[in-house]
This record gives sequence, C-alpha cells and structure tokens, in this order.
Amino acid sequence: MSKTSRIGLAGIAATLFAGSAFAQSFDIVPRDLYTERMRQEGSKLVFCINPEGVLAAFERDLAQAIGQSLLAEVEFYEVGARDWPTRPLPLDYRIVLTEQQMFIMLAQECDGFMGFLLSASNPDWMTISQPYLSAQTVLVTRSESAALADIPFGETIGVRMMAAGDNRLIQYLGAQAEESTWRRTPYPDNELMLERLIDGTISAGMIWEYGLFGATGGDPQAAGFSYSYDLPFPVDPIEIGIATRAEDTYLNTVLSEAIDALEADGTIEMLLAENGLTDANGN
Repeated sequence: MSKTSRIGLAGIAATLFAGSAFAQSFDIVPRDLYTERMRQEGSKLVFCINPEGVLAAFERDLAQAIGQSLLAEVEFYEVGARDWPTRPLPLDYRIVLTEQQMFIMLAQECDGFMGFLLSASNPDWMTISQPYLSAQTVLVTRSESAALADIPFGETIGVRMMAAGDNRLIQYLGAQAEESTWRRTPYPDNELMLERLIDGTISAGMIWEYGLFGATGGDPQAAGFSYSYDLPFPVDPIEIGIATRAEDTYLNTVLSEAIDALEADGTIEMLLAENGLTDANGN
C-alpha cells in the first residue's frame, strides 16, 4: 500500500469513528487487505506487538516460527509509548488500546496483532485466531502451602481488579459464613499485588500463571513463592491468540493452522520454556 493510500485510509477511518454508525461503516475499507498486500509486497507477515508485555519475547519468537512454517518473511510494528491511551499494566494480559486505534493499526500497520484475549466483548470487525496460550489462574503465597484451606480465616487475598476469577472470588467469599471466610483486596495491577504479598500486607494472591512466571523468570519457588492451580471455584482459562480483521479470513485460517501445527510438534511449549514462562514441572 502506498504512503498516499495509507494516509487516505487513515482519513477514512477517522471519519468512520467520528460517526454514530461506526460499526456499520466498515465496508468502506477494502476487503481482504492481507491478500491485497501479498500481491503488492510478496510473502510477508507484519505483526503488531506490545513490547512491554510479559509475553513480548515469547510472542516475537512465536511470530518468527509462524513465519517459517508459512515461508513468509516476518516484520514487527511495535506499539509505542505514545500509542497507548494508558500505559499497559505490568504482568498483565490486556491490550489497553481503543477500538479506533486497533482498527487503524490492523488496517495500516500490521496483518495480525499478537496477544489478544478471546472475549465476547471483542468488536465484530475483529477475529481472533486459534489461541496459542490457554493460561490458568493460580493462588500464590509466601508460605510453604498455597492451599486456601491453610490460610487462616480473616486473612486477606489480593487480586488484580476485574482479572479472570475476581468475580468468582467475590461470589465465593460472599457465600461463606462471616466467621469462616477471608477478605479480598483489589489492586490495579499484578506487580503491586505481588509486592504487597512480599511485604506481608496480604497473605495470598490470585494471578494468571504467566504473570507469576514472568515476574520470577519461570522459577517462583526460588523467588520465595508457593502456588497452586487448585482453587475451590472454577475460573475460565485466559485464552490468547492473534487478532485479524474479520474480512481477512484466509489470513486467520493460515495463522490458526500454523498455531495448531506448532502446538502439536512441541514448538510452543519449547518457546515458553526458553522465555522463562514455564516452571520446573513444565506448567
């Protein structure tokens, strides 16, 4: 796409987002941008990436592996500090861009956006590939045990507010008798929650596993943490894939097939281990 075309597309996108018929106006943008780029630029894949994310190094390696499997050259567009409406939270999995920013980046800068959560709240014009990660939520403590039953009643459990499992925790604590339950303290990010666990402000915390592994280089025990996947209530897994425009059906299909193949041959597991995102047990 020429520079002039990109500037024109940005103007169209800005106009679309200013109007009330935002979602219905997307058909103005040319369909199947990926196949059009292939005709003009050859076999190349450009991935948008959050360079500050705890998964950034792993996602770079995974994108390169996907490119190799598809015989495509891989390039990256790093989301810069000026692009974020608010800075990404430490040790988190959320992409804190506006819908307008995501739309323009996928239309102008990249073919796919790494690190997107599979969620019912994603916009209709976006499709997420086969997930390359399915992360669990763990209970973490600074004691020898990470079992909730071993934490004295009345002690405090920390959690990143609105994280996976936070609502389940609220419901669970609310269902217990007042004399046999624990307190909940929400924090704005996982990094602060772990700091409060270390300084003894809280007795336990709930965190997604890659946040814990990323904070400890894949060795929570060496950092003085105990953790458990055994929670007394169900928490849906955090599934993460690659976002594409819904019109780019061919691209989404080949990315999903590549992810399936890399999962089946052990490449994804290997890349997680190489980037300090698994523990000694291979979790």
